[in-house]
Amino acid sequence: MKASTRTIPERLRGTLAATLLLAIMLGATTLPAQAESGIPWNDLSQEEQAVLGKHRSEWSRLTPGKQQKLRQGARQYLQLSPEKRQAVERKHNQYEQMSPREREKLRNSYRRQKSRH
Repeated sequence: MKASTRTIPERLRGTLAATLLLAIMLGATTLPAQAESGIPWNDLSQEEQAVLGKHRSEWSRLTPGKQQKLRQGARQYLQLSPEKRQAVERKHNQYEQMSPREREKLRNSYRRQKSRH
């Protein structure tokens, strides 16, 4: 029995990392859908800027709500332990390698799981 109890948490860890990544990517936060005003790039902390770097060139064109969601996702990521960050990055890299069809299938699976809870 001990062998099976070891493998279940390992499987759950991968699932939890994937779920966290999808939540961040889909903007699943408790923030309102639309914030009142946008966030100037320079108002982000250096750590937030580092996490959100790929959005820098488009930042001012994003809606205030999208900026808020991305910032919240960056803050959640920054609170993770180094091990959990590595797991999220691995899952993100796997996601990036998926075909559009595989990504849609994964998003649908995430939505189904989310609606059950």
